[in-house]
Amino acid sequence: MRFVIAVVLALPLYGQVSGFALLRGSTEDEPVTAQVQAGLDWRPSLTLGAHVHLLARSDEDGSRRGRVGIVQAWLDQNVVRGEHRFRFMEGAFFLPGSRENVDALWESPYTISSSALNSWLGEEFRPVGVDASYTLRRRWTVGATAYSGNDTFGALPAVRGWRLHDRWTLLGEHVPVDAEYFTSVSAETDRRAGWAARGRWSTDRVSLQVMRIDNRSDALEYGDLFNWLTRFDIASADVTLGDWTFIAESGWGFTDIVVEGERFRTGLATTYVLVSRRLENGRASLRAETFDNDFGREHAITAAYFWSPGKMRLGAEAVVIGEEPRVTVELRYYF
Repeated sequence: MRFVIAVVLALPLYGQVSGFALLRGSTEDEPVTAQVQAGLDWRPSLTLGAHVHLLARSDEDGSRRGRVGIVQAWLDQNVVRGEHRFRFMEGAFFLPGSRENVDALWESPYTISSSALNSWLGEEFRPVGVDASYTLRRRWTVGATAYSGNDTFGALPAVRGWRLHDRWTLLGEHVPVDAEYFTSVSAETDRRAGWAARGRWSTDRVSLQVMRIDNRSDALEYGDLFNWLTRFDIASADVTLGDWTFIAESGWGFTDIVVEGERFRTGLATTYVLVSRRLENGRASLRAETFDNDFGREHAITAAYFWSPGKMRLGAEAVVIGEEPRVTVELRYYF
């Protein structure tokens, strides 16, 4: 990990910088917010690379140490032998696999807010460890991840409930679960490594993927952090036909907590389908989804439109969750 940190610190001197700044207005409680995200990349060869993802925002949303910091920081190595490709990643990273958040810096090109599934993963799951994958003939891929941290993964949808946003948690940040407890992607409290595994088949137009996540938490209390044992499966598919893209992802599983020696379990499930069309200077998208946590099921519809002249992107999004509408407008500049 020290080598990873050393490379990350050297990236501003030797790497390339790209990212965006945005100004956003919404009908929610925080009407106007601003944000800057930057990716620093260093790739001295086709085999070796490094990446750090920085974020600064105007609102902490009640969190601790959540205004400025690091979202991701990793090294990767690629080895290609004919039809065989091996890739290794070390550091803190988003788990490969989202069919929705496919742009740089784990952004979605389709909507302003991510689905409930990917909003949760972006806010409460960030493997800090090692990922290895093998790809055969550019079609078949298997991968596995061993990681630390993420012991509190599962708290947000079980206690606070599902949300739709694009708020990525920083390393070291503590996000409120309720009035007493917090969740953290990087805090390691029980000294038990978690794991994830995935398999994927893809062509130029179609991809199918399955994934399993198990944080192996002890489900016990550690100060203002309460661990949750979460086991979650995700199946996804996407199809691209000309200017049209169709995506579906479904996740299901459970999360456990132990209070005074008694174990309590909450079932978690969410599914979304998205259709998007690329336009001459922009994109229009529509997403429908459902999500529940044993205490009730909710539905959401999201419609978004982007106009992208040059390095600018003007976006508008309308979300209806149950009977609660939300409208967001955004001006984004890419650098």
